Amino acid sequence: MGTVIAFANQKGGVAKTTSTFNIGVALARAGKKTLMIDLDSQASLTISAGLEPYEQENTIVSALDRSGVPLSRCTLELKPGLWLVPSRLELAQLEVLLIGRPVRETILRRAIEPVRSRYDYILIDCPPQLSILTINALACADGVLIPVKTDYLAYRGLEQLLETVGEIRELVNPQLSVLGVIATMYETRVKDDREILQLLQEKYSVIATVKRLAAVKKGVCDGKAVMEQLPASDAAAQYEQVAAYVMERG
Repeated sequence: MGTVIAFANQKGGVAKTTSTFNIGVALARAGKKTLMIDLDSQASLTISAGLEPYEQENTIVSALDRSGVPLSRCTLELKPGLWLVPSRLELAQLEVLLIGRPVRETILRRAIEPVRSRYDYILIDCPPQLSILTINALACADGVLIPVKTDYLAYRGLEQLLETVGEIRELVNPQLSVLGVIATMYETRVKDDREILQLLQEKYSVIATVKRLAAVKKGVCDGKAVMEQLPASDAAAQYEQVAAYVMERG
């Protein structure tokens, strides 16, 4: 039975999609069958994988709307061991309709269950807000990884997300655990970044610190993970460290 991990943070611009993509590639390179699900209407993960959202016929929208297209028909193979369920802009419209559906918190869980045993890991890239889609991701996840940019606003927003995780654990998904924090876009020469990183390390479980690197951002346009572009870089090592941590946790 595949382990489901949600990448969540209600604040945008924290390298959440970049982290999902790079860790997905790292897990696949380690021999783990990995499925990534783009649960953001901006389709950032789909674009990061080098795909054009509007060219995809079946997407996560098809799986979650009332037509209920099987998730297996919405899945594309990107490279050996790595698959993706793409997204489209219409997901934003669907999100409004989901609120009126019965047992709306578990719609994604029901879509995933038939294919869960086919993968070692299922990574969900959540939208940058605490919406019904994020709640669906947390309701079906075994664990949540939280990318946090090393700035003050991102640090302050972390507490709100953890409160939501606690509520989901209490009301919907008692198995949900916080796997840890990934400090992202870190700049060693900036005093504020150093101070925020120290606060994160004192209060939370920081499992990796990814420095700001042009190649990480460029890879989003090229459909390549940082370990495929710059395998010897610190960013590649940090994302591979997170993948190793995830595999150790089972």
